Amino acid sequence: MDPKQLKALQWKVFENVAAASLVPLMRIGDELKLFSTLTACGPADSATFAQAAGIHARYALEWLSALAAAGYISYDAEKNQFYMTEEQTLMIGAYDSLAAGVLDEPKIRAAFKTGEGVAWGEHHNCYFRGTARFFKPTYKGNLIQRWLPKIPQLVSVLESGGSFADVGCGHGISTMLIAENYPKAQVFGFDFHGPSIEEAQNLAQQAGLGNRITYSTKNAKEYQGPFDSIAFFDCLHDMGDPVGAAAHAYTQLKDDGILVLIEPFASENLKDNLTVVGQMFYCASTTGCVPASLAQEVGFKSVEIVTTTATNMVLCAKK
Repeated sequence: MDPKQLKALQWKVFENVAAASLVPLMRIGDELKLFSTLTACGPADSATFAQAAGIHARYALEWLSALAAAGYISYDAEKNQFYMTEEQTLMIGAYDSLAAGVLDEPKIRAAFKTGEGVAWGEHHNCYFRGTARFFKPTYKGNLIQRWLPKIPQLVSVLESGGSFADVGCGHGISTMLIAENYPKAQVFGFDFHGPSIEEAQNLAQQAGLGNRITYSTKNAKEYQGPFDSIAFFDCLHDMGDPVGAAAHAYTQLKDDGILVLIEPFASENLKDNLTVVGQMFYCASTTGCVPASLAQEVGFKSVEIVTTTATNMVLCAKK
């Protein structure tokens, strides 16, 4: 046994256990509105925070200390006060999804044996909110400012009042960003999960965008156009028949229409994905993406490369 390798693995275990131990504390913080309370009353010492939050002072100190050690809240050692930065308030949502993975573990474990799926709607409710909150900072920081400007034709269409369909919109985070930043655009959001569409409608109303977005409960082969643009944001890989979903999008686009796909970035080679980001993606795929896709209508049951040459590869797909 190599002592250096053992020590490195032990430290890796400590890091992962430390991260995983935050799951219940983050959920408690969410449910008791501790993060928003600290944002409102901070900088504050633990006793002041406890009073503002309506929780026991001893629990408050321990919770604050744990989250400060994780870097999810800030601590002023000289004043013995805790507070939250604007950046920290945006980055707490992913733990809803992690909690759902723990709560859904019996279903997913059973699917390992049967090969069946776990439908999107069968997850714990916090999974849907967690998914929306996880992607929100990325979309808010990149979609309008960095990604869409790379497609000038699309920006022009949206600015001039063209139609935009967000397929698999979930709670409508990306849909609302489009509607907010392109007030002339005709914006539509589709998702096969009815409760998510209801939440999207509620959030749009709260944001003053209720009359700017049309939401409908439709799967990726049911919505009807034609549209100037159609987008799949981090959802095509979750679908049982992604090729069929893309083919349907093609039929629902106008002649000069634009299809936009945003997907997690990963290499085709496993060895290149053995990173922290790869670990996160593979874990999320195991408990969420693969079970969801296997629970849906599929296209071809299996696809495999049966042989290759220097210039070609032969693929076999089975219905």
